[in-house]
Amino acid sequence: MRVRTQEALYAGIDLELSWSESELPERERTKHVHRLHPYLGKFVPQLAETFLRRYASPGQLVWDPFAGSGTTLVEANAFGARAAGCDVSAFNCLLTRVKTAAYEPAALLADLVLLASGAPGSGGPAPSPYLERWFAPRALAELLAFRDRIPATAYPDLWRVVLSRSARSARLAP
Repeated sequence: MRVRTQEALYAGIDLELSWSESELPERERTKHVHRLHPYLGKFVPQLAETFLRRYASPGQLVWDPFAGSGTTLVEANAFGARAAGCDVSAFNCLLTRVKTAAYEPAALLADLVLLASGAPGSGGPAPSPYLERWFAPRALAELLAFRDRIPATAYPDLWRVVLSRSARSARLAP
């Protein structure tokens, strides 16, 4: 078996679409809002950015029929194109809407003050045994209190995604 050199392996590759870890560190791969929530099918935003520069123009409509976590739609917005997409997963659609929405800074600040205030929420349903198995008592109480205050916010979808991400990080898992 003949071993090919790295130069030979990369000879036919479009180098504008190929990055090494040192050329594209994690902080750049997750620019904008791409780190808001983990998503297994996510690709680096620079890939969408490259294709947009090549094949789209600002103002044009970019359609993504498999929007996933919204990388292409976020990058299309940053590029100046109009963006639309869909996905079979309701959570992915929520995540994409949150990542592509416009937010008013004063309303976001008011939401943060409300969510951090410790004010009682709507007093939603008691935790299920399933939740009690996955979260420490204090973490579960804080997550549920946050959840109960979300309906009073200006951007409930945003805070639902933040809650989802927080719950994922707070669960009792090795």
